[in-house]
Parts: sequence; C-alpha cells; structure tokens
Amino acid sequence: MQHWHLVNVRGLVYGLLAFMVGGIAYSCFEDTKTMPEALIMIRQTYGLRAMIFLFTALFTGPLFYVLPWLPLKAHLLKGRRAVGVSAFVFAFLHSLCYLVPVLMRNWRELYTPGTLWWCGLALGAVATLDMAALAITSRDKAVHSMGPKRWKRWHNTAHLLLFVVLIHAIFNGIDFGVNHAPDVKGEADYGCLIGFSIAALIWLVLFILRKKSLQWTPRALRRIK
Repeated sequence: MQHWHLVNVRGLVYGLLAFMVGGIAYSCFEDTKTMPEALIMIRQTYGLRAMIFLFTALFTGPLFYVLPWLPLKAHLLKGRRAVGVSAFVFAFLHSLCYLVPVLMRNWRELYTPGTLWWCGLALGAVATLDMAALAITSRDKAVHSMGPKRWKRWHNTAHLLLFVVLIHAIFNGIDFGVNHAPDVKGEADYGCLIGFSIAALIWLVLFILRKKSLQWTPRALRRIK
C-alpha cells in the first residue's frame, strides 16, 4: 500500500507551486517601494524558479537511471510531470511580468536594447511555447490520444529546452551577468551563470550515461574496485 504523500505527490507539487507564486509576489511587493520595481523583482524571481523546476524535471529521468539507489526516486518520478507543468507556469508568469509593462509603455522596447536582447527574447518565446505544448500534453489522456511513440518524440524536445533556456537567460538575465533589460539597475550575480552552467553539464553527462545504459549500482561500483 502506497503512502499518502506518494499517492498525492502531484497535488503536493501544485500546492507548492501556488504557495511559491503567491509568496514571491507578496514578498517582492513588500520589499520594494513602487509597482515597477516589484514587477522587475517578481519577473526575475519567477524566471529563476522556472529554470529550477525545468532542470529538476529534466534531471529526474537520467539521474535515477544512472543512480537507481538514490532516495525519493518514486516521488520524483511520479511527480515529474507536475514539476514540468510548474516550470511552464513560472515561465508564463515571468513572460507576462515583462510583456505587459513593456507593451503598456512602448512596444519598441522589445528590440531597441540590441541584437543580443531580441535574440534572447526570441529564444525565450520558443521555449515558453514548447513548454506550453508539453504542459498541455502532460495528461495521461494525451498519451493515449497521441500514441506513446508520438507522445515520447514530442516530449523529447524538452531535452533541447534546457540549453535554449540557459542561452535565453545568458542573453536577457541580470543574474547571469552578460546582458540585462534597460529597466534593471541592479548588479549581476555571476553565481547563477556558473551554477546553472555546471548543472547543465552534469545533466548532459547523466544523459549520455543513460543513453549508453550505464548504471552506478553498488554491485557495479564493487566490480570497479
């Protein structure tokens, strides 16, 4: 008999999502003096949370294949779709917090910051649309209606998302230290660039090991010794 937290793991993920969305918005409005400042902070925080949830969803499969003895395997595998949907929700809100104020001020701000900026926006738009399609087809009914093979091919595009989103963040994210929006006055945090780049490299290694059907089980480690 499964524990209640395993049975309801997707609901728990969505509950965490709702708490984080509301909590981030509330804390940002409390910590800033004006609405524009609050929206900038919310936008940045939602964007980083979208990346964290996306990385978590993509790490789950290869990580637990290569290291099947890690704890919480059943919870994360069962909740992986909910984590992916949560990544899309954060990405959508992140986009909304940028687009709405810009379109209300002057839509030309979408491209005037330069080539690097609008290239980053284009990558972000592609990533958000793909994440939307993946979120919509994350239900079990979609698997049956599309067919398992077609569904899997479509959801394999998530593997490219990791690098598309990382490049988007490098081109547009203040926390990555390469480029940022004109309305952002804060200093860059290069730790985000280093941290997410290392995470992407680790994921790539795990992905290759999974493709080669390599597992680091206790028995395999004893054989190496």
